[in-house]
Amino acid sequence: MESRDDICLLMDKLMIQSLELIEQEVKLKTNIETITNDGQLDLAYTRYTKGPNSASAVQLPTEDYKEFKALCSVEETRDELGDVKLNLTKHEVNHESGYINPLRWFGILIPETLQKARDKFSRSLEYVVECANVQIELRNLLLCYEQLNKLKNDM
Repeated sequence: MESRDDICLLMDKLMIQSLELIEQEVKLKTNIETITNDGQLDLAYTRYTKGPNSASAVQLPTEDYKEFKALCSVEETRDELGDVKLNLTKHEVNHESGYINPLRWFGILIPETLQKARDKFSRSLEYVVECANVQIELRNLLLCYEQLNKLKNDM
């Protein structure tokens, strides 16, 4: 059985680690916001240069459109301790499998700013998954901290 001082020391280490995770989470959320805003500006610039009628409702999929799959998906895995971890899986464009490139809805000559916007939103999605993993890790640390606190109070 560990002494009360050992438990307090471990609780201090957990709290420092959780503060580091909170700092990492804030940085990730700031990156998500910045990149998403840049992507939205690229979309706005594309619409400005191509004109307001360049992307009409006819080009977008409707209820009658053949179903397709997302090029990115999030998968949940568990490590050797049973902790959840999220992984982002990117799929290649493959019409037979149902993975299509939605940029092709806007014509053959795709503006560079539209491609940049897609890349920025993809990078933002990577940050979102990383941020979710940090939040999961933070939650696990806080649960461990609560258990240690309960153990310390029972001594």
